[in-house]
Amino acid sequence: MAESSAIVDVPGSSANLGPGYDCLAIALPFRLRVEAERRPGPLGVRVHGEGADALPADASNLVVSTLLTELDERGEDLAIDIRNDIPLGAGCGSSAAAIVAALAAADVLRGRELNTASLILRASAIEGHPDNVAASVLGGVTIAAGDPAIARRIDPPAGLGLVVAVADERVATKDARAALTPDVPRGSAVWNLQHSALLVHALHTGALDDISAALTDRLHQDAREPLMPTFAALRRRAAELGALGVTLSGAGPSVLVWCSADVTQQVATVVREIAPTAVVHAVQPEAVGLSVG
Repeated sequence: MAESSAIVDVPGSSANLGPGYDCLAIALPFRLRVEAERRPGPLGVRVHGEGADALPADASNLVVSTLLTELDERGEDLAIDIRNDIPLGAGCGSSAAAIVAALAAADVLRGRELNTASLILRASAIEGHPDNVAASVLGGVTIAAGDPAIARRIDPPAGLGLVVAVADERVATKDARAALTPDVPRGSAVWNLQHSALLVHALHTGALDDISAALTDRLHQDAREPLMPTFAALRRRAAELGALGVTLSGAGPSVLVWCSADVTQQVATVVREIAPTAVVHAVQPEAVGLSVG
């Protein structure tokens, strides 16, 4: 039975996690909330929070366009309220969250039972890859693979802290991908397979001491570093941070600094000193994925 309103809430995310290129992700406690309500009148869109001065408040907004396409209508009777805490264009999964939220809202309005596997498939087809999508739907740490996409979730270790440095530079995802070579040496591929497996084991078991060794990468971060000064600075001075490791958040330019939860604030202080123009957040992984009110 169709519903007259829908409220959905999804987290942003950081993908790749060093060696887990295009397959590993972790949900972040920056969230996107979408409320859609049917009422008489033309399409109404309101945007609040991060990017409110830049995001369109009309049918061209990614949340709105995805929702209307899924409903196959123009939305003349819809009022849509978007509240966003996810940094935009920064490698924190804002587009994946928007797509997931829109598809989930459409399912609620149509009276469909939510199916996470189906939602990940549909959202991945729109987004183009499943890693951020999986984290927004499932929360925690996610492993995504294949075409069609399959995703699995790991509870984040209780002792893990994260410092997210949202860089003030902006790099288009297409430019970050263009920096990568089309061919990968076998040794580099093997290295990343080994370290991705170690990282998954460390996160699954909570063996934080293994994370430092596991976060190394030979597929994408070296090639992208020249485009991203904040990442270059934090990576170069990683020993000063007292952290477990430093990785690009998705395709960048934001940076994920991994640490023990009990030193997150201290690490954040040093990150602010090294990268004074970045917006720095001391957080823990977001365990809760998609929620529907």
